[in-house]
Amino acid sequence: MTLKTLMMTHWFEPEGGAAGHPGIVARSLKARGHEVHVVTGFPTYPKGEIFDGYRNSLYQREDLDGMAVHRGAVYPSHDSRAIHRAANYLSYAAVGSLTAHRAPKKMDVGLVYSSPATAAIPAMVVRATRRLPYVLYVQDLWPDSVTASGFLDEAKQGLVERALHRFCGAAYDRAAHIAVSAPGMARLLHDRGVPSRKISVLPNWADERHFEPRERDIDQARAFDISAPTVLMYAGNFGELQNLETVIEAARLLRDRHDIVIALVGSGVTETRLRAQAEQHDLRNVRFLPPQPFERISDVLALADAQLVTLKDVPVLRSTLPSKLQANLAAGQPIIGSVSGDAAAVIEDAAAGFTAPPGDAPALANAMKSFADMSSDARNRLRTNSRIAYEQNFSEKVIGDELSALLHKAASSRG
Repeated sequence: MTLKTLMMTHWFEPEGGAAGHPGIVARSLKARGHEVHVVTGFPTYPKGEIFDGYRNSLYQREDLDGMAVHRGAVYPSHDSRAIHRAANYLSYAAVGSLTAHRAPKKMDVGLVYSSPATAAIPAMVVRATRRLPYVLYVQDLWPDSVTASGFLDEAKQGLVERALHRFCGAAYDRAAHIAVSAPGMARLLHDRGVPSRKISVLPNWADERHFEPRERDIDQARAFDISAPTVLMYAGNFGELQNLETVIEAARLLRDRHDIVIALVGSGVTETRLRAQAEQHDLRNVRFLPPQPFERISDVLALADAQLVTLKDVPVLRSTLPSKLQANLAAGQPIIGSVSGDAAAVIEDAAAGFTAPPGDAPALANAMKSFADMSSDARNRLRTNSRIAYEQNFSEKVIGDELSALLHKAASSRG
């Protein structure tokens, strides 16, 4: 049966990187026979500016590969100031609640891509006005990720935290079902009173059109000046939660290992600070590369011998699987993780690389040295293990089927 699914997400294509996953989810549902309508804003990620070809108007409908995309105005911002982030999130929540009513009245079920958590507000409104059941797909656990981000000063943090707990509790109560992207999230929600029967663990999968094992392009590596015997790469957002200062400090500790080069590919709010840190220590083993076209991402990853996954040392991130973890597994890349909790468990269980406690630069440097000292055969085993772990535990086939089944079950609860 064709399920008419109303997807509500703050982010959507053509936004890429960390904001690209909602589009991957929508395409997976469409491939399984869902009629997908998407309620979103105008694309701004990661620079906080409206993309060329779009105008920040009250409403625009776009047909994208057989999906109806309903866009509403947003306050464009992705900087580190709390008031601007709040305006961005709440503008989507408010306008999206109106935009959602532009979709056909006879929808069967809603799906909320919950990052940020305010994306649930349009679903809560449509549930009240049209009795549409919804499934929450929780990517970031609020208020934990908000308080961990460092955006709020201490005077406001307690008040905001209490308000967000009440809001999230209401969103959970009204949801027909809750899917979470990491096992630790399920445990935390249960501890907060959400019944276990209402929670399913559905890890994210990678965009399999773009993440797959590739051969290294030697000429491109030379062009990027990363043709050392061991190239370690971080590719993604330079944000506060990524804690890339630990990588720069590890590079300082490895400055005498001339066989190791660290490539940081991307941009973000901490880029200026990271460049200054590297320049201060005259780190010639660190390369900063600009963001690369998403359609070339597997070719870029293949320029490295292993990928770095780093997170800040805060409790909420112990219950998180950053999307780049699955992407790197899908690309068959060994992983060196400065992570703990669920993310560390995935790397260790897959025998796909090395882990170090988050924020511990000497331990990260030792992990880097351990990898650099491995034989070619040992590195190849890590590559094979990465890809096998992805196919068995995180692939679109495995997780997409489970998500579609959850939505069908939620739709049947409407009665």
